[in-house]
Amino acid sequence: MVDTLKKPEFDELRPGVKAPAKETILTPRFYTTDFDEMATMDISVNEDELRAILEEFRVDYNRHHFVRDEQFQQSWDHIDGETRQLFVEFLERSCTAEFVRFLDCTKN
Repeated sequence: MVDTLKKPEFDELRPGVKAPAKETILTPRFYTTDFDEMATMDISVNEDELRAILEEFRVDYNRHHFVRDEQFQQSWDHIDGETRQLFVEFLERSCTAEFVRFLDCTKN
């Protein structure tokens, strides 16, 4: 009989929030954010671009694209177990895909 792959499990700090990855030689560094290092970065040379990005977030060009009814406004803390894990993984893949698409667009 063929055994299917086991779904990856992860520890959560609280529902929906993954615990930080344990650092090993195989841990991909690009998934780790050094917030202390970021806090000391001089971003003044990019201030105009950062302000433009923040303004785009405020404008929210997609605000009328998505349905945001009462169901959208509810808390999703009641999702647990495998469903929560799959949902978190889906959101991570979606965010990663959007970011990669953004990087591809900036190259052209």
